[in-house]
Amino acid sequence: MKSSQNLLTSISFVVSEKPPYKQAPADVAEQKSQAQRKEVCQQEVRKAFAGHNVLTDPCAVSIRHWRGQGRADGANIIGGILDALESIVYQDDNQVVEIPYIENRTMHSDWYQVTITEVV
Repeated sequence: MKSSQNLLTSISFVVSEKPPYKQAPADVAEQKSQAQRKEVCQQEVRKAFAGHNVLTDPCAVSIRHWRGQGRADGANIIGGILDALESIVYQDDNQVVEIPYIENRTMHSDWYQVTITEVV
């Protein structure tokens, strides 16, 4: 991803939903909910990442989550988002070398912002 028209410095996107998370689903309804959250995340990152090649270099993924409800912990949320970005942003999530995660409480609906920065 080194051509001048495709050089990535930093790309952000916002999702106005609960984030996907990495956890074994308790039942079929939860499995469906997790798949839907992952798909919404992937739709937003595809829009934000349009015109860029999949990264082959290390990157940082910064996550800011405004939590209104939900019980998944930060580690599972990070894992779910990183899995959702795989093959769209980077080849494998082992390319992610830095993961700042900030969680804020809100009285409103959940939403989150993800920022991807290439580390060269």
